[in-house]
Amino acid sequence: MRIQPGNLIKTTRASISGIPVGTVGLVTERHSVKGGKPGLVVYVVKLHGIGRTRRLLEEDLEVISVS
Repeated sequence: MRIQPGNLIKTTRASISGIPVGTVGLVTERHSVKGGKPGLVVYVVKLHGIGRTRRLLEEDLEVISVS
């Protein structure tokens, strides 16, 4: 399933910035990366309980609800 802004997601990999596996968040933006690996997409996610937005890769996210 393709991730879109408005989807509720959970993280599938812990982050060095202190985001644990299973953190729930809301996707707010989707950006294609220019000059990188073809098809590389970065998502801006508002993380619940942490109160911050982070940029995460698609392989680090799992959709749990679609808007």
